Amino acid sequence: MPWTVYLTRRAYKQLAKLPQGIWDLADLAVADMEEQGINPQGWNILKTGDNEYRLRLNYRYRMRYRVTDRQTLEIEVFYIGHRREAYR
Repeated sequence: MPWTVYLTRRAYKQLAKLPQGIWDLADLAVADMEEQGINPQGWNILKTGDNEYRLRLNYRYRMRYRVTDRQTLEIEVFYIGHRREAYR
């Protein structure tokens, strides 16, 4: 059963302001999460809290997400942006 990944309104607005290369990386990361779940192979993942994770898109940009429901396999992406802002 595949996972459902969705972006919050805030994350979508953040993504819209980023360069096209980051859009492509974020799209690949979301596709991998839909197929493989919360820990997709080939990505640098760090668990930052209870059901919260950080995915490294490249050396500057991060994607933060949380598992909202393990029963229905839902992942919510709530931040996409520069690493200096990722943990504030």
